[in-house]
Amino acid sequence: MLEQLRRDVTMLVRGLAGRTPPPLVKRMERRAAPARGVAVRTVVIEAVTRETADAVSVTLRDPRGAELAFTPGQFFTIEATIDGARVRRAYSASSDARDRGRATITVKRVAGGRMSTFLCERATPGMTLGLLGPSGDFALPAAAAPRHVLAIAGGSGITPIMAIARATLAAEPATRLTLVYANRTRAAIIFADALDQLAAAHPGRLTIVHRLDDIDGELTADTLAAHLAPDASDVLLCGPDPMMALAREALAARGIPAARVREERFFAPSCPTAATTAQALTIRRGGAITRAIVRPGDTLLDAGLAAGVPLKLSCAMGGCGACAVTLVDGEVTMDEPNCLTAAERAGGKVLACVARPVSPCTVEAPT
Repeated sequence: MLEQLRRDVTMLVRGLAGRTPPPLVKRMERRAAPARGVAVRTVVIEAVTRETADAVSVTLRDPRGAELAFTPGQFFTIEATIDGARVRRAYSASSDARDRGRATITVKRVAGGRMSTFLCERATPGMTLGLLGPSGDFALPAAAAPRHVLAIAGGSGITPIMAIARATLAAEPATRLTLVYANRTRAAIIFADALDQLAAAHPGRLTIVHRLDDIDGELTADTLAAHLAPDASDVLLCGPDPMMALAREALAARGIPAARVREERFFAPSCPTAATTAQALTIRRGGAITRAIVRPGDTLLDAGLAAGVPLKLSCAMGGCGACAVTLVDGEVTMDEPNCLTAAERAGGKVLACVARPVSPCTVEAPT
C-alpha cells in the first residue's frame, strides 16, 4: 500500500510539472498514439468552389492517395490552427460518395464563426487541413423496393441531403425524391445550379420546391405542410432549429409518423471554463487500469490517448457519441451542445472528446 501511494504521489507531481508519466498498468496490443491529442489525418485542399456570397465547397484529398470514403449523410471534422489556436468543426460531405478518392465539404459562414470564416475567406488549393471521421448516422436505410423520399432543408442544411440525393437517385432508378428547400433569398440558395442539373438528369424523379422568404413570405407550419407528401416512406430533415420545429409540426399535421423522420442538427459547441491545474485521471477498461494526468485545457480523450489507452473516437467534437465513457467518480465540464441524450447523462455518460476534468476523475471505457 505504501509503495502504491508513493507511486501515485510521484505520478501526480510529475504531471503537475508537465511530464506525463507512463501508465501504471501496461497493456498488451497497445495501439500507437501520438504524444498528445487525437490522431488527425492530414488532407490537402484540391479545389474551392464559391457557392454563394457566404458559402464555399472545399474538395479534399489525401496526399498519400488513400481513400476518403463516407456514407452519404455523414460529416467530417475539420481541424485548423487559426490565430494560434486549434479549432475543430464538423461539416457534412456534399459530394458524390461514389468518388472515393476525394470528398467535398460545404461550409456556410456563421456570424462570429472562426472556422467557417477561415474557410470561406482563406481556403485555397494546396492548403492542408486536419481531418477526422467520417462520423454520424444521418443516412437512408437500404431499400429493396422503389420508394418516395421527402427531404426538408433550410440554408446549409442542404449539404448532407445533397450527398444523399446524389447517391439515392443514382443507386435506385425507380425511387422518387421530393426536396423542400427554404432560404431567405434566391441568392442564398446553395447548389442552385447543381440542383437544377440533378433534376434534369433524373426527370420526373427529383422534385424541388424552393421556399423563399422574400418572395413567399415567412415560412410557417401550414405553408410547409402544403408541400409535404404523406406517402413518403422516408423523411430527411436538416436545417436551423426554428425551421426544424416548424417541419415537425407540419409533418405531424400531414400524418407522417415521427418514426419515418431522420434529423441532423448543426451546432458549434462552446467550450466552458476549464480547470487551470492538471488533474489526475484513472481509466478502467477491460479489467485494466491506467492512470494519467490531464493537462489544463486538455480533454479526457487527449490524456487517455497520450497514455496509450485505445479509446474509441470518431468526430472528436461531441457530435457522434463514439467516445462516450462512464464517469465513475469526479467532476467534468463538457462543451455544449453535444449529442448526449438526457438518459445517457442520467446514466453517467460523458463524451471523452469534449470533457475536461475539474477534479480528479475515474472513468470506465468500453473495450
